[in-house]
Amino acid sequence: MSNPKVALFSTQFCPYSQTFIWDEVTSHKRYDIDVFTLHRCYPDRFPYDRVFTLDQKPLQKLLCQALIYSPERAKQISKNNYSLIAAHFGPGSIYALPYAQQFHLPLIVTFHGYDVPILWNNRKWNPSFWRYWALSPWMLHRVNRFLAASDELHNMLIDIGAPEEKIFTWRLGIRIPDISTIKQPSVDDIPQIRNLIQIGRFVEKKGYIYTLRALNILKKKYQAEGKSFNIQLTCIGDGECKPECIQFVNKHGLADHVRFVNNLPQSEVFREIENSEILLCPSLVARNGDRESGILVAKEAAARCVPVIGTYHGGIPDIIDNGKTGFLVQERDAQAIADKIELILSNPRLKCDLGMAARKKMENEYRYEDRIEALEKHYDEVIAQFI
Repeated sequence: MSNPKVALFSTQFCPYSQTFIWDEVTSHKRYDIDVFTLHRCYPDRFPYDRVFTLDQKPLQKLLCQALIYSPERAKQISKNNYSLIAAHFGPGSIYALPYAQQFHLPLIVTFHGYDVPILWNNRKWNPSFWRYWALSPWMLHRVNRFLAASDELHNMLIDIGAPEEKIFTWRLGIRIPDISTIKQPSVDDIPQIRNLIQIGRFVEKKGYIYTLRALNILKKKYQAEGKSFNIQLTCIGDGECKPECIQFVNKHGLADHVRFVNNLPQSEVFREIENSEILLCPSLVARNGDRESGILVAKEAAARCVPVIGTYHGGIPDIIDNGKTGFLVQERDAQAIADKIELILSNPRLKCDLGMAARKKMENEYRYEDRIEALEKHYDEVIAQFI
């Protein structure tokens, strides 16, 4: 007997910032997933056979973007006997709605961060989002289940009018590496160069500038105390705020202590994490309202026994138990970030304890197989209720 089929809508599949979608579709056990997308990204790095894109049909693609509907897409859906339609991100749900309506199928939408506040802040007027805002009353009425990637998003969905009984918090999992394959922390292993790392797009909400300010605070402190400044920060990613960050590094004489690296394959990212002592995750609510939910690289670092310094923001407090698996500070507080970096680097026992506790938390709460099983149970329930 074949598995039930899901038509998964995402406007992109998969940019580097959304590799979790590729992880998800390639990990299902009891469901077969077909992906419907407007833009197919990096097919060589993220191979998946069952992707329907309109990239080779520009007129159909233009029609779909303009009208959120494509006869070509409807034809593909009509012949595949789907049990469910799903979408990642609120804007992606708008492209799924017409087909859920036309073919009388249940619809699940997963929300990840920026896609909820955009419905009330000024970004709704952006040409990329105004249609999402305009059609959101239909979306809020028609969706059968809302999956929020953090408790904060869960509450925001209630605030914008989503039916509370249809909203569930569902957190993304990660694949936990075997403990024998990673470098485990040791109180006797104090490297000459103290490596820190931050990973993600260079956009305001990632808070890169506050990591750099914290590094500058530590540099001045070490110099004032006559100590050698042996901290190296690696920043992996690209984006609009990168020039500002490079300018800050050059202005404050940090060029020998900061390494900027463009997007890397996942295996190389993991290697960089394992060679670091702390991962920084100083996320914040951007001026345009953009925000995070849960952050996968924070989970990946924790699974590799690397403690994380994050902020009281979005889903980060779900990932970090403050003082037990890492540390949490307030948004935009470079001094607090600097203090926590110094505390961890100066206390080998603390660093080891944080790292091992972080690993244990990931094993207990974020194991990928368990999270996919939980997602498939959501599918089961929605299909059963819809029938």
